[in-house]
Amino acid sequence: MKIRQSLFLVFMVLISLCVITAASATDNVTDVVEISDDADEVQAIDNIDEENVAVENDVVLEKNVEIVDEPILSMDNSDDDTSLGDSAFSFGKGNGTTFDFSNITFNFGNGTTIDLGSLLNGTTISLGNGTSFNITDLMNSNMTFGNGTSFNLTQIMNMTGNGTGSFDISAIMDMIGGKKVTFEAQDIKQTYSGPITFKVKVLESDKPVSQQTVIFTVDNTDYVGRTDENGTATISLNLAAGTHYIYTEYNNVIGKNQIEITKAGSKLTANKKTFKSKLKTKKYAITLKDNKGKAIKNAKVTLKIKGKTFTAKTNSKGKATFKITKLTKKGKYTAKIKFAGNGYYKASSASKQITLK
Repeated sequence: MKIRQSLFLVFMVLISLCVITAASATDNVTDVVEISDDADEVQAIDNIDEENVAVENDVVLEKNVEIVDEPILSMDNSDDDTSLGDSAFSFGKGNGTTFDFSNITFNFGNGTTIDLGSLLNGTTISLGNGTSFNITDLMNSNMTFGNGTSFNLTQIMNMTGNGTGSFDISAIMDMIGGKKVTFEAQDIKQTYSGPITFKVKVLESDKPVSQQTVIFTVDNTDYVGRTDENGTATISLNLAAGTHYIYTEYNNVIGKNQIEITKAGSKLTANKKTFKSKLKTKKYAITLKDNKGKAIKNAKVTLKIKGKTFTAKTNSKGKATFKITKLTKKGKYTAKIKFAGNGYYKASSASKQITLK
C-alpha cells in the first residue's frame, strides 16, 4: 500500500506541473509572422497568396518546392566541442558527449519560470499561480501550493505502522480540479470486551459517498467495507491488547486512525472439594470470567497438586474441568489453579483445598 501511495504522489506532482505549463502555453498563443530585413514588409503568413512567388534577398521561394530536412544540430569528428547557446548543449567527441543544463531557463510567460540549474541545486522554484517548492525542502519538509494546501513528503514515505498523522492526496487533486476526499472517523481507546466496531464516513467534495467499496488495513491485514446511503462504512475487529493503526483507503486517498486496546481483568472461581481416594479419575471444575462477569472461552488453565500439573480449556460458558489421576492417598492437598493470561485478558489464580477420604 505504501509503495502505491508514493508512486501516485510523484505522478500527481508531475501532472500538476504539466497542467500549469499547458495553461501558460494556451494564454500566450500568437499569430505566426514572417520577418524580412525590411521592417515595413512584415506580413502575416496566412495572408500570402499561395499562387504568388515571394522573392527575398535573391532567394526564390516557390510553391511545391521540395524541402530537404536538414538536422539543426550535427556533430563532427573534430577535436573541438560544438555548442549551441551559452553552454546549453555541449557535444564532445565519441563517448564524451555531454549535456549541460546549468544555464537553461524555461519562461512560460505567466510569471512562471524554471531554471534547471537552480532546480538541481535546490533553489526554490516559483510558479505563476503562487505555488513554490524547493527540491531539498520537498524531501525533508512541506510542499505548499498556492491554494493554501500543503503536505509533507517525508511523513508520507515513513507512514508505517509506527508512524503518526495522515496524508490527504486531495490537496493535489484540488490543484487540478479533482474532487476532494475526506474521512470522518474517531480514534478508539478502550479495555478489551470482545470485537469492536470501527466506523468511518467518506465524503467527496463534502458530500457523502454512498454504496462504494472502502478498504481497511489493520496489522497488515486488509478488510473490505462498503458505505451506506449516508457514506458510512463499518467493520468489526477483534484486536488483541496493544496499539493498532487502521488505514482507510478510498479513491487513492488514505486516512489513518489509532485503536488502543488494554487487557481486561479476569477472575478465576474455584471451590474446595472432597473425593473418595479409591476413585481413579477425579473431575474438578472451575470457571473463568472477565472483570464484567462475562465468560472467557477457549482459555487454557492449569492445576498443580502434589507435584503434578494438569491442564484444561474453558468452554463457551467459561468452565474448565480437570481430570486428576494418580492421586489415591488419603489426606488434604492444596490445589493451585492458574490462568496465565493472554493477549486479551490479565492473569488470575486461586488456591483451594482438595481432600481425599
